[in-house]
Amino acid sequence: MAEGKQRLLLDDRKELLISGVRNVDSFDEQRIELDSSLGGIGIDGEGLKIGALNLEEGKVTISGQINGIIYMKSREERSMRQKRRNLLARLMK
Repeated sequence: MAEGKQRLLLDDRKELLISGVRNVDSFDEQRIELDSSLGGIGIDGEGLKIGALNLEEGKVTISGQINGIIYMKSREERSMRQKRRNLLARLMK
């Protein structure tokens, strides 16, 4: 995959194929964060699973109920977002 090229294919909000993926930064059943050739991608949903991952080809397949896709500029931005989320969770306890 050429640098800077990316494709996202979402089928019925239940299966997502992404190309241009460099790394999976974090994942659980409600959120998956990826590093891609164009920056960060956050996928929010329910029952999320990584079905296929091929970093040599830069492709990942995600299944589950996909509720949102968020584009982020950098790892620093993702880190700040996670810190805000953690702070909010502690305040709500």
